[in-house]
Amino acid sequence: MENVFLKYMRQRLGKGEENVSEIHEGPVITISREYGCHGKQIAKHLTELLNKKLKHEGKEVQWRWLSKEIIEESARELKLTPTLIQNLSDYKNRSFFESLALFFSDAYYPSDAKINNTIANFIHTAAAQGNVVIVGRAAEAITKNFTKSFHAKLIAPLDWRAEVISTTEGKPLSEAKKECIEMDRRRFMFRSYFEKGAPDVDFYDASFNCKEMTDDEIVEVIIIMAEARGFI
Repeated sequence: MENVFLKYMRQRLGKGEENVSEIHEGPVITISREYGCHGKQIAKHLTELLNKKLKHEGKEVQWRWLSKEIIEESARELKLTPTLIQNLSDYKNRSFFESLALFFSDAYYPSDAKINNTIANFIHTAAAQGNVVIVGRAAEAITKNFTKSFHAKLIAPLDWRAEVISTTEGKPLSEAKKECIEMDRRRFMFRSYFEKGAPDVDFYDASFNCKEMTDDEIVEVIIIMAEARGFI
């Protein structure tokens, strides 16, 4: 498998033969989110409205959204179970024997870098094909230099997000709050591999406060931005 993402990163950092600042592929919309915000729900609603709008205009273009498919395809590529890929890429604590296997043999678990680059290759390829909404997995960094791209981040106060998790998963509020903090930490660690410590403003075009805005309002604004940028 050609590592198109690593090639792109070398070009972006000026370490390749050419320093390519833009990639003329897409369009792609990425949705990053703090834990407890409705990233998948918004992505699903967004693609439904985009397709409805395009059909009404007589256009045959179809948008799709990706989330769990990223993990599933990466697992197939690495010949591992989706659950294992999810756990490794989420930086969950490994047992002693898992760490031992990771240290001594790539046959048991691939390195973090290999997992991350496999995920990145899938995202990069899907984005290049265009008409796709990608949820999470540092897609904003992986596709930032696509000329036809829009990158949104969903945010909300911690207490509000904890209430959402507490209600949807039936957990005590204190436990839900800890879960939000832990999941935010894991996602930050994964994104840091690609973002290299750069601030959010380098990657996101807009942030939406899920406490103050409804899902419909967020989707409406994203569609307006997609139209303004000539995506649809």
